[in-house]
Amino acid sequence: MDKTDFFAYLKKAEDRVLGYIRQSDVARFFHPPIIEQAVWAYPERSAKRLRPAVLLMSAGCMGDTAKEDQAVPAAAGVELFHTWTLVHDDIIDNDTMRRFEPTAHVQATDTALRTLPLSRELATEFGRDVAMLAGDMQHGWSITAFSDCALQSDTDPTLLLQIIRCLQSYVLGELISGETLDVQYGMTHAVEALDLSEDEIEHMLWLKTGVLYEFAGWAGALIGAGQYVPIDTKKPSSPTEEAILAIRSFTSNCGTAFQLQDDILGIVGVEEDLGKPVGSDIREGKQTVIVHEALKNAEPAQKEKILSVLGNKAATPEDISQVSNLFREHGVERAKERARGYIEKARQHLPHIPDGHHKELLRFWADFMINREF
Repeated sequence: MDKTDFFAYLKKAEDRVLGYIRQSDVARFFHPPIIEQAVWAYPERSAKRLRPAVLLMSAGCMGDTAKEDQAVPAAAGVELFHTWTLVHDDIIDNDTMRRFEPTAHVQATDTALRTLPLSRELATEFGRDVAMLAGDMQHGWSITAFSDCALQSDTDPTLLLQIIRCLQSYVLGELISGETLDVQYGMTHAVEALDLSEDEIEHMLWLKTGVLYEFAGWAGALIGAGQYVPIDTKKPSSPTEEAILAIRSFTSNCGTAFQLQDDILGIVGVEEDLGKPVGSDIREGKQTVIVHEALKNAEPAQKEKILSVLGNKAATPEDISQVSNLFREHGVERAKERARGYIEKARQHLPHIPDGHHKELLRFWADFMINREF
């Protein structure tokens, strides 16, 4: 397994997932045109599509090529579920760019200004409303995709109902809990945020990101095995259950590492590679391991500078640059160390996953999580 093989698999997975999404008859319900534009905005843009790829890899680990084929609608469901969270998250964070183009609410605002007799203020409000509704549509579409996994293949409908139920209860609850904490921490003055432990911050990151990766691995493994094992099962009762739970734990840990690396790239990344602004998390006051470590280790004057800029939406580009440099100096290495730690935890589960090409893909994906630059 090398980089060429891995990225070839990701491209094939993306093509299969987008092929399903583009041919879906659900699209006939997207109207008026401004909603249609907003719903399609992110799915039609270039992206990593890691979550659906992880679901397909996991299905392949527990089954064969035919099982992976059956899982394509479910992989599309994970991608659509992730997409609506991005649309809503971009509104909450006031982000302007996603995947190299304007965010859904900014795009809808621009469309409204061109086509409707609205002031800038009203068009901005309308754009945000349209994006929220588009996210709602994508959320519903994701459930349709999981349903299609049973309707269009031999996958047990009861198994799919269990998967959907988990997505709409456990995953949704944990993810929104993480987003709520993220917003809360960002609105809390940075001095008060010092009371947060590293573990508390990382738990928030897992809720925001790790839980959906955990679900993608678990759901794919269930479809591949054709067997239901509750996601919160602690002790397996058979080799098959042990393998399913190993995949669940593997993808869960890698998901936290992914978010830690995302936070690092938000400081040291290149906007042309990321497709979104670098430094926006500083203006939003995001509480990350990098922030926690930098505030702990900075000199008094440096700490004062960080506190004056973190969460300051009026911060200048020079301010952002100075604080980014302080984060590089005092916080980034700790975040890298923690990300590597989660990947090591993930690797401990590999011996319990059936050997084969798909397992090697998962192994390579784990390394990619902490070495990626986009």
